[in-house]
Amino acid sequence: MLRKDSKIIILDDEHAVAEFTSTTLEQIGFMDIEIFTSVKLFVDRIRTSAADLFFLDINLNQFDGLVILSWVKAKQPDAKVVMFSGDTRKDLVKEASQLGAVGFLSKFELDKNIRQLLNKWNVNYPLV
Repeated sequence: MLRKDSKIIILDDEHAVAEFTSTTLEQIGFMDIEIFTSVKLFVDRIRTSAADLFFLDINLNQFDGLVILSWVKAKQPDAKVVMFSGDTRKDLVKEASQLGAVGFLSKFELDKNIRQLLNKWNVNYPLV
């Protein structure tokens, strides 16, 4: 179950999207959020730190987000991983799900999509 002190890590090579995601999660009540725009720094961090929830971009500069998803699930099988992208083709959504993602969000109306996902998981917010 997610709590306000749940560790959340966001990886998106577009800093504005990562920042917007973080702001939305902070408004909901989450307090422990880290943003990464570099896959290398993200990988270094994950090697030494666990998280409860990840938000990963599918299309990263020079990297495939689905490969990163597989790596994260291998390292931290109990973590929830949500993929997000402007590209929401059914084959991508299906593959992400097969690799262990618990959600796939469109970057369009991201705030609304994050809240809908949390509602689906019965996360009450604002968190206290």
